Amino acid sequence: MNMRKAAGWILLVIAVSAAVVVSVGFSRSRADQGHAVAYVQSAEVWKARQLILWEGVDVAWNAELEQQRRILQIAEAEEAADVAAVEAGNHEAMIRQGDREDQLIRSVIAGCDPSVAVQLQPIEELMWPLTGPMKVTSPYGERMHPIIGEEAFHRGVDLRAEYGSPILAPADGIVLHIGSKTAYGNVVVVLHGGGIATVYGHLWKFAVQPCERVQKGQLLGYVGNTGFSTGPHLHFEVRQDGEPTNPLEWLPPIETTEQEAITQ
Repeated sequence: MNMRKAAGWILLVIAVSAAVVVSVGFSRSRADQGHAVAYVQSAEVWKARQLILWEGVDVAWNAELEQQRRILQIAEAEEAADVAAVEAGNHEAMIRQGDREDQLIRSVIAGCDPSVAVQLQPIEELMWPLTGPMKVTSPYGERMHPIIGEEAFHRGVDLRAEYGSPILAPADGIVLHIGSKTAYGNVVVVLHGGGIATVYGHLWKFAVQPCERVQKGQLLGYVGNTGFSTGPHLHFEVRQDGEPTNPLEWLPPIETTEQEAITQ
């Protein structure tokens, strides 16, 4: 009998303990639910937080734009000062301005939409951009600058030509840029396939527009004497991924063009 009472008491204790555990767990669950409900964002709170977030983004963005504007203003002021110095015959300013325009051409080439560039067929050889016998009056590479009078790197070749001579596209491509600069004068940049671009400097006037598709042999413009030039001629560059290369490596031998001119 005593054993039965003891067992009964044990079962009663177990049952009471289980009830307490369940009750505590239920109360804690209710408390957690109430706590969670208390932290649910209302639509107004969400909107307010988003407004604060985007106000912070706008402040950072406007600060970045202002910084870029100041940098651009400084660069424009420096270029304007160099251009004025060039007109006064300052040779150091001429070199700086030439380098500045080189960077412009590089950025123009690099900024071409890749979806446009991939549509252009790769090329292995270019035709001469002028008609008739070719004569290189200033080679690619280090040379004595005809205006500065010091040794400087020449990013292309100068080709002899009469004022107003037609300049022809040496391969199919797309016009990336036309404009007037201090060193290059009136300049055209054309992109061809395989990352090859051609540059034409000192033009008299243009015959194409930016973004225009051109075919091999199409008129691009006319030879002139603008920019850093001592007389009418065509400054011609061939660039691979923006880097200047020797144009003669992409063109037929000069002897061939001379012979063709004689037999025509």
